[in-house]
This record gives sequence, C-alpha cells and structure tokens, in this order.
Amino acid sequence: MTLKEKAYKIIDTISEKKLAEVINYLEYIQIKEELEATNEILDDKKLLKSIQAGLKQYENNELVDFDEIKDV
Repeated sequence: MTLKEKAYKIIDTISEKKLAEVINYLEYIQIKEELEATNEILDDKKLLKSIQAGLKQYENNELVDFDEIKDV
C-alpha cells in the first residue's frame, strides 16, 4: 500500500469535523512546500541571472521564434 493509499484509507474513517483539521494541515504543508521550492529558485544565483537575462532580452525584443531555430 502506498502512502497516498494509506492516507485515503485513514481519511475515510475520520469525522467531518476532524477532517477539516486534516485539510487545514495539508494546506499548510502544501504552502510550506511551495515556499521552499520558491526559496530554492531564489537562492540559485545562476538561475536568477539567466532569468534576468531572458527578461532583458524580452524587453529589448531580442527573442527568436522557436520555429526559426528548431531545424538548425
């Protein structure tokens, strides 16, 4: 049995009142995980420089259409 299957099985036995608490906690964990992923991206200086360079190219209309280079 996978962890998700185990969680679903347990959820089926929990009262609606307690289920609301479980949902709140799951949403908290989801937000925490999303923030951690965001912080990982923000801590990656090389990635941020690449994103900033791409935004600058976009602002300067220096982008190339993928169809123009896909067969090169």
